[in-house]
Amino acid sequence: MSVTNAETVPISDATGRWALLGGTFDPIHIGHLRIAAQLRDLGFDKVLLIPNRIPPHRPQPQANGEQRLQMLSLACRELDGVEACDIELLRDAYSYSAITVAALKAQYPGVSFTWVMGQDAWQGFEHWHQPLELLEQANLLVVSRPPDTSDVETEQNTSHWQEQQLELRQRSISQLLDSESGTICLQPLPELDISASYLRRAIKQGHNIHFLVPDAVLDFLNQQQLYR
Repeated sequence: MSVTNAETVPISDATGRWALLGGTFDPIHIGHLRIAAQLRDLGFDKVLLIPNRIPPHRPQPQANGEQRLQMLSLACRELDGVEACDIELLRDAYSYSAITVAALKAQYPGVSFTWVMGQDAWQGFEHWHQPLELLEQANLLVVSRPPDTSDVETEQNTSHWQEQQLELRQRSISQLLDSESGTICLQPLPELDISASYLRRAIKQGHNIHFLVPDAVLDFLNQQQLYR
């Protein structure tokens, strides 16, 4: 989904509950797609995968924006309601989530947005660019691993600011889906133990990565000779 594409849903017709999943997607892999599919199962009408142009909290991606967007588009072909969105690639600045959400909200005022992040990102969320402004425009869904002994460590790492925000805003997933903005939900979801950094190393070393990325993405990686 390109925000400048003529085929984009007209502003007046865009409604529903959309989940926003940002990242470098360098490259996209089945772990990302599994989360997107689970978000659809939770009740979101659409999931947008948003590749960063200039990520604020990690090194610059190895693949360029056009290559990563193409991989996302290939990966989403067979996933109903999951689309690539180039809104951050079009902005020649840091890919701050608050700015992205505000821009999407201005373009699609009838849509309820939820920004999705992992537990590791949540630990540093208070240090993000304008975190409260993001919550004014959208909900926040923190995807965590199913409960186990690691929960003790997670609770110990929760800051006073996070405790305050959870006390004020934490709700269930069903309540989040009914909320326009400002709600935080910590939702346990099974995760696949796979990362883009692992895939880049595996490709560089000539290892087989079949079944870790969609076949169309694997063909693109081979064609472009990425990460070699």
